[in-house]
Amino acid sequence: MPLEVNKHVQRIRRFQPFDVDTSEMIYELQADWTQSLFQVVTLSYLLNAIERPSAKTIVLTGDAGHGKTSLCASLLAELLRVDGEPVTSDVRKAVFLELSEAGDARRPVGRTRSARPLYILSDLSELSPQAGAQRLVELLDPPDNGIAIICANEGQLRKCVAEDDNLDKGGTRRTKILVETLTEGIVRGQVSDPDGTVTVINLNYQSVAADSPNGGLLPWVLKQWTTTQWSRWKSCETCDARKVCPILANRNELSDPMRGPQRRTAIRDVFAAAERTGAVVTTRQALSVTSYMLTGGLSCENVHAKYQRSRSNRLWQAPHLYHQALFGDRLTQQQRHLVPAFLALRKLDPGKVSRRQVDDRLDPDTAGDFPPADASSYLQKVRTNRDVQKQAEQLRGLYTFLRRADFFNSDDDADRFARMGLQAGDDFIRVQDKNRDLADTRVRDRFLKGLEAAQGIHRTGSNPDFFILDPAFFTHRARAAVISRRVPSKGVEVVDQVTQWQEEGLTGIAPEMQNAVEWLNRAIYIRIPAVDPDKDAVSVEADLLRFEMLTRWAAGLRSEVQHEAEIRGLSGSLAGLADSSNRDDEIQVLVGNVMRKLMIDVGDKIRSVRA
Repeated sequence: MPLEVNKHVQRIRRFQPFDVDTSEMIYELQADWTQSLFQVVTLSYLLNAIERPSAKTIVLTGDAGHGKTSLCASLLAELLRVDGEPVTSDVRKAVFLELSEAGDARRPVGRTRSARPLYILSDLSELSPQAGAQRLVELLDPPDNGIAIICANEGQLRKCVAEDDNLDKGGTRRTKILVETLTEGIVRGQVSDPDGTVTVINLNYQSVAADSPNGGLLPWVLKQWTTTQWSRWKSCETCDARKVCPILANRNELSDPMRGPQRRTAIRDVFAAAERTGAVVTTRQALSVTSYMLTGGLSCENVHAKYQRSRSNRLWQAPHLYHQALFGDRLTQQQRHLVPAFLALRKLDPGKVSRRQVDDRLDPDTAGDFPPADASSYLQKVRTNRDVQKQAEQLRGLYTFLRRADFFNSDDDADRFARMGLQAGDDFIRVQDKNRDLADTRVRDRFLKGLEAAQGIHRTGSNPDFFILDPAFFTHRARAAVISRRVPSKGVEVVDQVTQWQEEGLTGIAPEMQNAVEWLNRAIYIRIPAVDPDKDAVSVEADLLRFEMLTRWAAGLRSEVQHEAEIRGLSGSLAGLADSSNRDDEIQVLVGNVMRKLMIDVGDKIRSVRA
């Protein structure tokens, strides 16, 4: 049998930005129009939004790579569909041609179902701030009662709005509503202004591992590339190198009827954890990582060359298996920066986390068809220090391989966060459970204890109140701490992102953001009652990484120098709770774990008593 080159593998490799041919990464450069597109929730939201009589301007903003242009193309294709027929490749080509010719919003690119003209500005970054500001003003009130869709990254949008805000240069200040609506989306999760004329959808909230029945983009891509349309892999069945090919092995592992679903779920969970640590993973980045993971960074020609050098060698494939390639070990630092998702995923590498209950059951003899190293290399006797160092490095690489493989093969997801180095991950998810026991205050108490530790207060035991330092002493890590206020824990609550938006909105209306994008709760908030009853509660935000850090601080970990910037940010959030009224001459001081009162007596004498 000959050596076969699989065209499906070639198409998958085009999503990697490390080679010259990366045409599949950008919609405008797409080569294969027959490939289906993931139907994001945003598309359905847009189809409804453009039919609202009050709507005039819709802005799609977010980092490059979220698929803003692709969304506009899909929208046009949906509007061209007749009687629910599927979108054909001819329709997609026609849509691309129309977008390329009318994507400057000078003329309508289509019409809504209610026959309103539709204008699309496919990329605001192509215009200078001055020209962009002028175009934004025009598109706030499109001609002929039309509706405009503007694709813009946040930086360029703010530049253009700032340009229009300058009255000395002929600005109108009309576009300020765009930034105000964007800010409202960040603070309260609402994507439309009160009149409903302007809608700003921040795609940085879009998740590739959404908390929805379909799981978001990532599970869909994995199924499309590995299990859907088996004929795409048919050529591999007749290839001479099939038994030593890591690309085919990856596909078989992920499409296995028994174990494949749990492996794909584990991959999705790693991406979701990365997004919850604060990373923004765009659609383009997710496709790049998935492509590299599935191919191991290899092409069919690379595999053929290695096969021809040694047809029976099974020791070179290990770094290219999906559970190793996912973390980009073989990429250079420069290549990882091209796809920042690799940097976020490497922070959660289960191969670097040592857990006794995991390591004790790992067996190098069960490493699979492609072991990471020959057993004789790390079991040989050592005679010199250099031999010791070499053996230690080999064992470290072996256990990294085994831990990663076991992570994705394990059907027990109870300690999945812990294996990624996140001891507080399960509590983070539990906060988002609407059916959780509200009487269980363990998460709240640890959150408060961590915030006390950020201020330099370390108390033992379970305490019914929360101490806030005087702002003047936030940076003073001495034995004695001057207490500005004591907050009863009873009034403090820990909520998820959506609940926080509802509390901030004070309207009881569910935030639109969770319906406008592929949604994943990425942050939790602790809401602490304000000093003044007339003021709103003070909320402290924590993504998964910050919550993990606070939990460890609550347990006694101290690392004030390493996390100085984080401590300053948390202390600044708590400053609004400090009581600076100074109604009496009494100062509360925490000395060690003992509370004392300092009182000013006649003659400015300071007396100390136990509180």
